[in-house]
Amino acid sequence: MPIKKKVNNTKPEENEDTANPISPASEGAPAVTCPSDTPQTSTSAAELYAKLQAAVAEDPAKINDFAQEVPQMFVEAEKADTPLLLRVRMLELFARHGQHLRDGNILKKVVTSLVKILSGPDNTQQLMVAAVQGIAALGPVSTLDKKWEYLSREGADVLMQVTIDEEGFAEPVRASASKALDTLVKTAFRSVVAKLLHWLSDDREAEEDEQLQKERRLAMTRLRKLSQTEAFRSQWTEEVQEYVLSLIIRVLSAVTAQEFAQLARIAASLPVVRDKNGLPLITAFLGQNKLNTDRTLESLSIISQYVTAVPYDVTPMLEEAGLLSTPVDGATPKGMWHAKVLLLAAKLATPENTDKMYGVLLEQLMRLLGDGSQLPEYLTTLEALLIGLTVLGQKKAIEFVKQLKDESFTAKCCRLLSLVEKMEPLVIYAVKRMMMKSEAGVKEMEILGACHNLRLILGSFSSNHIPMGQIVESWMQKHKLPVLKRGREAQSGTGAPAVPNLDSPLKPVDVKGRDTKMARTENPGRRGNKAPSGAFPQGRYGRSR
Repeated sequence: MPIKKKVNNTKPEENEDTANPISPASEGAPAVTCPSDTPQTSTSAAELYAKLQAAVAEDPAKINDFAQEVPQMFVEAEKADTPLLLRVRMLELFARHGQHLRDGNILKKVVTSLVKILSGPDNTQQLMVAAVQGIAALGPVSTLDKKWEYLSREGADVLMQVTIDEEGFAEPVRASASKALDTLVKTAFRSVVAKLLHWLSDDREAEEDEQLQKERRLAMTRLRKLSQTEAFRSQWTEEVQEYVLSLIIRVLSAVTAQEFAQLARIAASLPVVRDKNGLPLITAFLGQNKLNTDRTLESLSIISQYVTAVPYDVTPMLEEAGLLSTPVDGATPKGMWHAKVLLLAAKLATPENTDKMYGVLLEQLMRLLGDGSQLPEYLTTLEALLIGLTVLGQKKAIEFVKQLKDESFTAKCCRLLSLVEKMEPLVIYAVKRMMMKSEAGVKEMEILGACHNLRLILGSFSSNHIPMGQIVESWMQKHKLPVLKRGREAQSGTGAPAVPNLDSPLKPVDVKGRDTKMARTENPGRRGNKAPSGAFPQGRYGRSR
């Protein structure tokens, strides 16, 4: 039940006549002068309100004894000639006691009336606030019967539309709608989450693109809040988690790239997923998707960030899609996703398929290395294959040591290491120049991290030994930007402004392992805002420009 934007069709003169009947006649509520031309209507509406108020004051459940009066009360609340104060009081009465109503037909009429009031021409603040509070009252009753769940779902839809409609509703009304949505979440958690995911997956082409973007941003913000806020922790029962996980998997193919990464992070944060090291997430995804498109390949590369330390054989799916035999392309984003998926398979390798994956990773790496005369366009692709081979090589130490003693392999690694060592200072220089302009962020941090990992692994291979310890991928951790050092004059406070020392060495990225004996950077320097892990990269180094 969508809310239309509020449209005021009255003339300015009419607005002046109808905007001034409110006066502070009672505590906390406006008083309204009754129209003199409809005394009978006002009297009957007032009597109806008084009758219902007296009944529910004695026992809120008695609202069910007034099957005719409750719908009539909302009919009166819809009428523009009913005194405003009385209309507000009627809606507030339902907001307080509507949760006790048990008649499905009446509830349906109530929702229809509330939507009419919100989408009508009268946008008086008190009336709008009372209407959104009335919608929030539908939460408890919607959980009593499966056929009533639509009440909270549609109620959440209405409240979210009010929240983002800056043209149609005043700020206090939108703030009240946001609070009412919080209330609805507490009383009908599962239904509201379902509606939020529906907003993300709903492809309403007839709507304005700007409006759709507002809706999707609000839905994603709300989902993140529900997954991270401690106050909602008790709502995440195991049943709800499994239900939400199934919904997330269902809508993943309908969302944008950035939304996919955010939803994957939300799904990975669910205890039923996190406690099993991400296994339910990847099994649910592979159960509904085949790796025969670029989109699914990219999606799996994102999900791979949340699956760790759990044996799981993904080789049948990779083999079916031809990913084990198809050469990894070092010059395209697809090749980078391909390499990340192979790295995932290496990490999850079971004892039965370790030998197979070792052979696949070695073959793919040798193809990418070529003669070692040039680095691939996407450094992340090379990094992923090197880490994958290292992971499997630590499990097959004898075979791997033999490979490291191969002169041809070592020579290629030495040539690539030389290229990385020549390129890294240039990258550092470029990053520092960006830091001077306050333009350096996560992308630049990851580039530096990739250079460090390449130098670390290729250096070990060139020295004929296996890198020990865990090497963390550049896209999986926060990295530190180099520190801009100032000249002696700037430190003493005299002389001309010093030019930053752009040639100072890069402090190493924190990488766990015994091969790096360098200290961590104590001053993190300028940090960029953290981008969603696994965002869909398009840049030269595996991130969007």
